Amino acid sequence: MDSIRPRILIIGAGWAGFILSQQLNDTKFDITIVAPHQTFAYTPLLASAATGLFFSRLAEEPIRRANRHITYYRALATAVDFTQKTVTCIPSVLQPSGRDIPDTEHPFPVEYDILIIAPGCVNQTFNTPGAAEHCFFLKTVPDAEAIKAKLLSLLELASLPTTTPERAKELLHIAVIGGGPTGVELSAELTDLFSEVSKTYPHLASLPSITVHDVAPEILGAFHQKLKVHALKTFKKHGVEVKTNSHITKIDEGALYTKEDGRIPVGMVAWATGNKQCDFVESLHGVSKATRLDRILTDQRLRVLKDDQTVLENVYALGDAADIFGKGLPTTAEVAVQKAEYLVKALNFFSAKPAGPFIYKQRRMVAYVGGTDGVIMGRQDWTGEAAWLAWRSGSLGWTRSWRRKGMILASWAWNLIGGREIARK
Repeated sequence: MDSIRPRILIIGAGWAGFILSQQLNDTKFDITIVAPHQTFAYTPLLASAATGLFFSRLAEEPIRRANRHITYYRALATAVDFTQKTVTCIPSVLQPSGRDIPDTEHPFPVEYDILIIAPGCVNQTFNTPGAAEHCFFLKTVPDAEAIKAKLLSLLELASLPTTTPERAKELLHIAVIGGGPTGVELSAELTDLFSEVSKTYPHLASLPSITVHDVAPEILGAFHQKLKVHALKTFKKHGVEVKTNSHITKIDEGALYTKEDGRIPVGMVAWATGNKQCDFVESLHGVSKATRLDRILTDQRLRVLKDDQTVLENVYALGDAADIFGKGLPTTAEVAVQKAEYLVKALNFFSAKPAGPFIYKQRRMVAYVGGTDGVIMGRQDWTGEAAWLAWRSGSLGWTRSWRRKGMILASWAWNLIGGREIARK
């Protein structure tokens, strides 16, 4: 190991990777981070950004900071040699469309003394025909911007004199696939948006509709039953249709197909369910993986386990790509944040001796259901406006800088006066 500064290589810039890159001691360690995007997305804010509640760029933070001495490569990790302590990477090239394309012609190696694997997960469409081509996702700020642009386009198409009322109703039918917190909160934000849009587009006021599809028998599966019932009642009050036990068979441009209802015309399909491991994690050999979701298994100090359950020294894994052996922790931002903060302390202050085991502290679970209403599950269950206020303040609490907190607060205040960015009064 380098006698001056040990080289830490972080794979990924999600919740875990970003916190590590910003909080590890950059005078003690030589820190390099490899990620395909030069910003970190505040995922709990993306549904709000997608519906114009504030400028979408407020939902992300740059990895490069003027006061941080780290090396950043906009690239994808493709392979690792644990013996040689080298990770092979390929550049991630931004295209005019705003999407990134891997440059497989110019691979390069990055050496490390300590490796931290935290690339997160990618969208899982379960091989549904047409899903990858026709659905909108919600994992990054560009995803949120694409949804916002599509919504505005649909409103304008529906306003054209050549568009019949029947066709306008189809264009303004939004299908959300997934009844977990992400799908529910996106549906709630869409409900609020369409309520405001009726003032800007009064001729379309009665036409927008939202349908939530989930293959499970209930939405918000991890929440207590009375909270699920409350969410359903609120959705019904706002005209959001919920179709559980709904099996998506195909998605085309302008329509989705289910086993139960056949062809359903839609203007947009937002896919808010399912995760799978990225190619890098799937390519790893010699490490222990969980049966569910192929997550890398670690010990309670977040050290990667080999196939024989022994520890792979100086290799850590966390975030959605990893789980602690025997624990089965959820793939949530809260788990990733707590693990990252634990590892920061372990490396910054206890690198000369083992830190104690990581212990996850369950926080309250929150979901917004629209119209200043929410559900919170914790030591005490909440619903209604108090839950909405707690959700709103909690959303603000996810941001890691006071500058962004202030700008988001200012955006909320201006929205009360002038309407959302996508729907000016």
